[in-house]
Amino acid sequence: MSGEDQAEARLRELLRDPRWSLPAGPDPEQRVRRAARRQRLRLAGLAGVAAAAAVIAVAVPAGVGVLGHTPRPEQPPAATTLYVATYNSNLHTHEGTVVPINTTTNTPGTPIRVVGGPNAPTIADNFGKIAITPNGKTAYVTTGSSVTPISTATGAPGKPIHIAPGSSGFDYPDFIAITPDGKTAYVASGPGTVTPISTATNTAGTPISVDSGPVWIAITPDGKTAYVASQAGTVTPINTATNTPGTPIRIGAADFTAAGGAFIAITPDGKTAYVAEVSDTVIPINTTTNRPGKPIRLRNGSQVYWLAIAPDGKTLYVLTVAGNNTFQVTPISTATGTPGTPIPAGAASTPSTAAIGAGQIAITPDGKTVYAANASGVTPITTATGRPGNPIHIAGLLQIAITPDGKTVYAANNSGMITPINTATGTPGKPIHVAGTFTQAIAITP
Repeated sequence: MSGEDQAEARLRELLRDPRWSLPAGPDPEQRVRRAARRQRLRLAGLAGVAAAAAVIAVAVPAGVGVLGHTPRPEQPPAATTLYVATYNSNLHTHEGTVVPINTTTNTPGTPIRVVGGPNAPTIADNFGKIAITPNGKTAYVTTGSSVTPISTATGAPGKPIHIAPGSSGFDYPDFIAITPDGKTAYVASGPGTVTPISTATNTAGTPISVDSGPVWIAITPDGKTAYVASQAGTVTPINTATNTPGTPIRIGAADFTAAGGAFIAITPDGKTAYVAEVSDTVIPINTTTNRPGKPIRLRNGSQVYWLAIAPDGKTLYVLTVAGNNTFQVTPISTATGTPGTPIPAGAASTPSTAAIGAGQIAITPDGKTVYAANASGVTPITTATGRPGNPIHIAGLLQIAITPDGKTVYAANNSGMITPINTATGTPGKPIHVAGTFTQAIAITP
């Protein structure tokens, strides 16, 4: 008996069973035959679809759609990119370049030409401060009297965004910070203003008045407040929702121009902003009350060059330089404000190299290693033990930056050479030469 006959016989048994009685209607036998016919047609249809599918599978190569189109493969994420701002040694030029470097291959891309504003005497005056949006789509670079947006997808520069200079005619954009949501870039300029730029339209808003000589901007993790350090020895909080400045917070009489780097660092929880007073002092500011706390005095009586906070927010690291050009890193507990034992971080080769502000700290994303840089090289410090490793010598070092995965430190010197350093082994790789003769700034996409 065939499978179809067996199915029909089974249907007859069900119809005879009183538990499956059917309402009055056509003859039960007819109903059985009709049901069996429908079942055969259904099975035949499924078999036909399967056969057709088999024919298509043979006729169409793997990886090609039924309609003959190759399916679109899922796009891999874009490689992390290092952006290097450089300019030529001829300081009378109004042009500079930004060079993208693929951090996977360490190969430089096509240089991006940027032009200073019409009133900029030279591109070198305020060229090359770079900030990248959190989504990594746009890099903003100061270019003389303007800020130029660069598309990281195409490498094409957009129309320069003009920032009004001060009465002196030489006070141009000098620092950029972008809010965590990526919607606004805040640009500090010399006459005592901070200009908000909408990243959606790349238009400058109304300048915000702060004390003279703003040199650094730090934004709280929630994006609600931007803190602006000025040469006047004050820090001005700005409400980012309204772009209104608050009362300036007096930090000290020290001239912030003497320092070489980060003047403000904010804890990951956003509760405290630490400000370098340039001398041997760091001042905590309560971001809820905007009141300064008790000054933290360092043990070595040196000039503060850079501040950086560990990813867990428990330790503030302070880079200082003494009169003999010896650099040290002092860890400070953010819970108690107590400084620890200073850690040796190398020495600048000559007094002149220490004076140009070549001092910086960068911390790996896992918080395990602090890299302290000066004009002679980079010193890795293990945060668990506070012990420095072997210095990595790089002549004329200016800046360092660490990739988001923490695997590579990029060190830029003053002659257009970028050296990748393997953080696992501490060994430098082959230097990467970029266009231009003087490296002004580097930044890495998130």
